[in-house]
Amino acid sequence: MSFALVPVAEAALFTFGCVMIHALRRHADVVTATLACLVTLLVLMIGIACAPESFAKYQAASIGDFAQLEPATY
Repeated sequence: MSFALVPVAEAALFTFGCVMIHALRRHADVVTATLACLVTLLVLMIGIACAPESFAKYQAASIGDFAQLEPATY
């Protein structure tokens, strides 16, 4: 896609969203709940993307990676 088409595509998507919200104004409670869920998911995705360390490192970890256990204690 050409760089000149990106702003046009963004404007078209924004306009389409406005048209859909306007068309569904009779169902404002459903539209509001849907938009709130989408914003929540977006915030979670941004939070995960900005996390300082990878979560995969901790999923594959064992107790020995975080604590040093004495052999006499177990």
